Amino acid sequence: MMKIFTVILLIAVSGCSSQSLEGTAKVIQKEAVPTLGDSHSEVIQPRSLKVGTWEGINNSGASFEVLTINADGNHSIISYYISSGMQHKKTTTFSNKDISCDDFTCQIMTVTASEELPLKILLTERVEKNYLVTEVVKLKSGEISSNRYELFPIKGKSTPERFLLHESEEVADIASKFKNQRFGYWGGVLESVNDDQLKLVTLKYLPEQIATFTVYYPGTNLTADMTFHPKWLVQDKGELQTKLEGSLFASKLTLRYVLRDVINGDYEQRFERYPEKLIDQGHFRLTRMGPSNPKEPPAWLKKFLEGTQ
Repeated sequence: MMKIFTVILLIAVSGCSSQSLEGTAKVIQKEAVPTLGDSHSEVIQPRSLKVGTWEGINNSGASFEVLTINADGNHSIISYYISSGMQHKKTTTFSNKDISCDDFTCQIMTVTASEELPLKILLTERVEKNYLVTEVVKLKSGEISSNRYELFPIKGKSTPERFLLHESEEVADIASKFKNQRFGYWGGVLESVNDDQLKLVTLKYLPEQIATFTVYYPGTNLTADMTFHPKWLVQDKGELQTKLEGSLFASKLTLRYVLRDVINGDYEQRFERYPEKLIDQGHFRLTRMGPSNPKEPPAWLKKFLEGTQ
């Protein structure tokens, strides 16, 4: 009798243990951390283009790009040609129906402004709220042409709009007086060793006047203005060098007139008290600006500019 009771007791205890373990397993399963795929499907939402304006310089160095996303669903990318003093431009338009976004990028399907060629624009938003832009065009020959640049959010008027407002008349006036000389109103793109952002740069250089070297920061209303007097220029091995005064952006400038309408140059920034210490340096390419200049650089100049990148 005692043996039978013992067996029954063991069976009962075993059954209770089994039920307890099964309940714990169910609790763990309910509270288990979602898999990586499940987590991402819950957290990541498809991106969308926010209303606003972004601007930046095309990597070709020929144009200043302005992307505008409007609340009414009609949007545009305007390319302002730097060599024209921003007075020539082309406008690519698109609407909400042309935009599709996924977890990573937004894609715009439209056509080019001039020849109406198929155009795909990919926008990848960075942490800083900038856009990395890739433009892909299918040419009439069937070949694919692509280009990349970065856009920065801007409040208020874009840099080309502000430049046109304040400088367009002077650009036209200077262009009419100085066509085949080293003097003129020059504009182009500046690249810094310490900064990946391409910047717009201009040089207003007239005889017997203080010259102005100005750097524009895309995505801001800020400029760095520096000056030099023509008599400060020193010629050395085919180059013109001068010190700069004004903004702390640069303290020395080097100019090389490689073609009649093209200047290649370098800049340096050093401590005034410790000139042996280099703070920053970079290079730039300038073309003579004027409203009558072609919308795009001629083929020979375009190849030259691309070859110097």
